Amino acid sequence: MVMEPNPAYDKVTTIPEFNPSGSELVTHIKALTEEIIHFIEKEVPNNRRRSIALTNYEQAAMWAVKACFP
Repeated sequence: MVMEPNPAYDKVTTIPEFNPSGSELVTHIKALTEEIIHFIEKEVPNNRRRSIALTNYEQAAMWAVKACFP
């Protein structure tokens, strides 16, 4: 299952269009990351812990993408 980035999100953190490999897996990882980040920004109160959670999701996505290319 391939997920396309959602253009409805106000802010994009994973730069979905940056995928030089054209990998569907990278596209999927980035789309899922945007989805969870968007959910947290919408539903979780804005505080330091939320900021830490968002940073860690972004970092997890970065490492997951890097792991696709050993």
